[in-house]
Amino acid sequence: MAFNKILVPLVRSQSAEAIFKQALKLAQDNNSSLMLFHSVDWDMGEHFGSFAEIEAEVDLSGAFTQARQEKLQQELQETKEWLETYIEQATAMGIPTESKCQVGHPGSLIRDLAKDWNADLIVMGRRGLSSFKEVFLGSVSNYILHHASCSILIVHKE
Repeated sequence: MAFNKILVPLVRSQSAEAIFKQALKLAQDNNSSLMLFHSVDWDMGEHFGSFAEIEAEVDLSGAFTQARQEKLQQELQETKEWLETYIEQATAMGIPTESKCQVGHPGSLIRDLAKDWNADLIVMGRRGLSSFKEVFLGSVSNYILHHASCSILIVHKE
């Protein structure tokens, strides 16, 4: 089976390099193009402290909302620069590569992008959560396994 379009969702973690290298090898072997993807969660409350929601309700001047938007823009810019390093590596090898960064829940964004871009394969990692944490936090890789309309390769940590 040949893969023409490979979607590669990445998160900033130690496993990102291994996932990218696996996708790069597959793209090279199949003469494929790559789409690198990262999602930024709109709920960035952890970046603002534990009282973020209370502060948001009493902040009549809009400073909290403005700070949140600025933080989100900064995160998007940093992500684009981070993905650009991978694009440069792939392009140097002659592999057509593009990237996309969106705000929202990663599971549905990956599923929709795979469908809209007509991906043949998704190459992604898994967080490796314990079964207890996975019950409460959910798993993006599990969601993709059950909802994506193309083949999926899960790259495990070494």
